[in-house]
Amino acid sequence: MILKKTVISGVALALALTSFSGADAAPKPTLVSSVSEWGFLAREASGNHAVITSLLTDPNADPHEHEASLGDAASVQNAQIVIQNGAGYDTWLKKLLTNQSSSTAVINVASLMKVRTGSNPHLFFDLSAAQALVVKLETLNKRKGFQSLGINFASGGLKTAIALHDLQQTTSSIAKTCAGVKVAATEDIAGYLLSDMKLHVITPKGLRLAIGNGVDPSVSDLATALGQMSQHPAFLVYNSQTVTPLTAQILAAARSHNVPIIRVPEVETKGPYTTFVKGIIDQMKRALVKQGCLK
Repeated sequence: MILKKTVISGVALALALTSFSGADAAPKPTLVSSVSEWGFLAREASGNHAVITSLLTDPNADPHEHEASLGDAASVQNAQIVIQNGAGYDTWLKKLLTNQSSSTAVINVASLMKVRTGSNPHLFFDLSAAQALVVKLETLNKRKGFQSLGINFASGGLKTAIALHDLQQTTSSIAKTCAGVKVAATEDIAGYLLSDMKLHVITPKGLRLAIGNGVDPSVSDLATALGQMSQHPAFLVYNSQTVTPLTAQILAAARSHNVPIIRVPEVETKGPYTTFVKGIIDQMKRALVKQGCLK
């Protein structure tokens, strides 16, 4: 899939031209996000002018196994804005939205990016998707009934859009000198970032998909993935929330061959979003410097 980059000048112009109103005393709008990453991004973009709740917040749980709780249902029922990741990642949220008020603004990030179910659903590591979400949140200022609630995505949104653009510039810079460099991954959690950097994931696709879907990969794919560590890929991307005996084997093989390990969680707990993603990119940069394609 070819991802079109958001042009920063267009984002800045759209954000800068938007007017908004509402006194500080006005009630803050409530926003619910299925994943913590989009919740942190919304907090960053809103300038703290919204009450934001994320539903997937446990760093020790597998988000793919999440079942909606009564608390989730109550949060969604009271929300004025709901962010759904989509692409099959949070289908449980769709059920909670069945009886939602028509006045609720529902943003499906996968729909924004035209990503279908079956494609890589980890869109919260797609900088273009993050840009698109910031712009979408900002446009809610123009929607009747939201300005009076005090939504202020314009000022924070501009700052966040610039930070995202800077991260995109970093990945583009990496791609210029590191395109084609071999890396490994237990699954496609950071696939969008690796694609932006034009890095070559050598791990068998069948193994990455199997682990991502919670099933055992083929014996041959596992053997290939383990053997590839002796080829010294620049680094191994490891989903720290999908830990199984099989992923442990791959991790051990990487360590035995001194392959740098980039741990990428599916649930972020600290934020801000841009700081979180920058930290992951910085780890990759250090490994690529060690590999020799970056200075």
